[in-house]
Amino acid sequence: MLKYRVSAQDLEGHYLDVSLSFKHAGSAHEPARPLIVSLPAWIPGSYMIREFARHVLSVSAQVDGQAVPVHKQSKDEWVIECPSSPVGTDVVQIDLQWRVYCWDLSVRGAHVDRQHAFFNGTSLFLCPEGYHTAPIELTLAAPGLPAGQAWLVATGLGALGQTRDESGCYGLTATDTLVLRCASYDALIDHPVEMGVLKTAHFSARGVQHTVAVYGADADVDLARLCNDLQPVCEAQIDLFEPKLQKAPFEHYVFMVHATDNGYGGLEHRNSTALLCSRHDLPQRGVAKAPKGYETFLGLCSHEYFHAWNVKRMKPQVFLPYDLSQENYTRLLWIFEGFTSYYDDVMLARSGVMGEKEYLAALGKTITAVLKNRGRLIQSVADSSFDAWTKYYRQDENAPNAVVSYYTKGALVALCLDTRIRQATQGQHSLDDVMRLMWQRKGSEQEGLREDEFPALVYEAAGLDLSQEIADWAYGTVDLPLAETLAAYGLEMKAVRDDSADLGMNVQFKADGVWIKQVINGGPAHNAGLSAGDQLVLVGERKATEANFKRALGGLQAGEPLMLGGFRAERWLSTVINAAAPATKEWTISHQPEAIQPVIQPPWVPNSGNN
Repeated sequence: MLKYRVSAQDLEGHYLDVSLSFKHAGSAHEPARPLIVSLPAWIPGSYMIREFARHVLSVSAQVDGQAVPVHKQSKDEWVIECPSSPVGTDVVQIDLQWRVYCWDLSVRGAHVDRQHAFFNGTSLFLCPEGYHTAPIELTLAAPGLPAGQAWLVATGLGALGQTRDESGCYGLTATDTLVLRCASYDALIDHPVEMGVLKTAHFSARGVQHTVAVYGADADVDLARLCNDLQPVCEAQIDLFEPKLQKAPFEHYVFMVHATDNGYGGLEHRNSTALLCSRHDLPQRGVAKAPKGYETFLGLCSHEYFHAWNVKRMKPQVFLPYDLSQENYTRLLWIFEGFTSYYDDVMLARSGVMGEKEYLAALGKTITAVLKNRGRLIQSVADSSFDAWTKYYRQDENAPNAVVSYYTKGALVALCLDTRIRQATQGQHSLDDVMRLMWQRKGSEQEGLREDEFPALVYEAAGLDLSQEIADWAYGTVDLPLAETLAAYGLEMKAVRDDSADLGMNVQFKADGVWIKQVINGGPAHNAGLSAGDQLVLVGERKATEANFKRALGGLQAGEPLMLGGFRAERWLSTVINAAAPATKEWTISHQPEAIQPVIQPPWVPNSGNN
């Protein structure tokens, strides 16, 4: 058994102290063999090498109470020099201690201050080589809290000798410790921990308790409303995968929410999710109208919850098991992330939490995000999946010309496939059937989805050969048949043009001028020789201010020239740019004026998941 302990001696410095104790097979009568311990380089669900080891300080070790040398042999590996075991023994006691800097307020890392401590195991826990399957015991010690004050601990891990309170959290005082247990190191790093001054609430979905634990929210946050909205969404997802049993693959679930001034993001785990949102997006008690961003936050919750099935339990074969020391390449993230992005809002609408008008508005935003990005004509979503490590998560100023999102376009691929299945089977089958079959086959985690296997699953679940459509839509760069797809539901897609001419660039307004952020290939700015990073100080004959820039742009006609002047680094540049016709600002979706009642039921209407 590996016994970890986490405590905090310097919250002001944002440090957590971690120790590890375990029995290790010795090397009696043999030359001493070094023991290697390591930290993951990335965290599952966020496909980029993060180099968590850069935050680890001062690793020390003892073997049977004797200090031994420790040195690094790579960026995330430490070597413990183990002496030979005494004659007649076959095990030695290993004790390690290290300190971790925790000031990353994201869903991926660790963050500590006087009010709370949040961490993912990938940021904290060194693992000895060969011990990934050993059972784990994790002891949490509260920092120096004032007498009588207690922290709450929210986590999906079970505790030894202590039960959760009615909200689903554990209590932790200055004199207490909390001992958590799990089956392996892989399980340990898949259960983040939030502890501190938390606001909590809970609800039951299909007999499973769900806890909502929020750090940083305003005092008047309406968690009861949040729970009431999340409950039907969770039940709809449970019913999608298990329509007969209506049974979730976990016994308890935790939504850990970090409410900040302007944050956004989420990361899925086996029976929990870490979420980042603006505190302004959460509902207020006594205020009937929900905040502008509340629906988006509910969609984030729905997205991460859907991942409890789609990628946490059924996943690409190359993820079984994860190799957390290096990139794990797959071309299937358009299924595991894109389909999840499709179902997140579908489930909000299907459960009645989101109306059709709101759903179509959200779908229009997704379509706009894809069609405004020229990268869709260069990179397929399969290649985007493969290149997530180096392109999607590391986007630069050329990203609009080179990168497509496997989230957004993957969601539209799901919409097109779902519609094609519903049309061809007169509504008898849908993408839901494919997801259920994949859950039955891959949900045990004994066998992942092979890179070429998905078309066969579609054929088995729906009786349709859609291999050519999948090849074109997911592995090619052709535009998706979105207008045709929406027409099947009596809907039409309209392009809404900008009010002013198009210069083919995205800019940022600052006090010292107009700065070019991105240049679109083939557009006016590209043809005029402008580049990202250029500083414009003259627009026509006027100073390049936000007001003057917008005024000049608003008066331009297609083909009309505009003189621009500025700097590239410290060199003067001037050019004449020829404006293009106004570009499409957005795509909207509405019912056709005289639409015939569609033969197939839209997937987003209530109860549309029941075939």
